[in-house]
Amino acid sequence: MSDTILTLSNTLNGRSIFKQYSNFPPVLRDLSVAAESSVKQGEIYNTILNSNSGSLLQKVLLYDIFEPKNEPGKISYTYSLEFRADDRTLTGDEVNKIMEKIVSELHKKHKAELRK
Repeated sequence: MSDTILTLSNTLNGRSIFKQYSNFPPVLRDLSVAAESSVKQGEIYNTILNSNSGSLLQKVLLYDIFEPKNEPGKISYTYSLEFRADDRTLTGDEVNKIMEKIVSELHKKHKAELRK
C-alpha cells in the first residue's frame, strides 16, 4: 500500500465521509487579477477562499498565469470560481455581491486589481 493511501486511511480512521450533492445548478465565473509579481499565487488563492463567501464558493481553480510584457513587475492570475447553494438556485445579484467582496479583499490585502 502506498504511503499516500496509508496516510489517507489513517486520517479517516475507517470513517466514510459523504456530503450529499446539491440538486441546484452552479454559477461559474472567471476572475482575472493583476498584482505585483512579488505576490504569490497561493496568497491570492487563500484570499479568494477566505473572502467571507459562506459556503457558496465551492471551487477555485487556477487556470492561467500571465506576465504582461508591457507591465514589468506585474503578474496576472486567472481563476475559475464555482458557486452553488444547497437549498436554492443562486441569482446573478448574489454572486455579483460575493465577487465584489472578493475583489475588494484582493485589493485591500494585495493591491491586486481586476485585469483589464
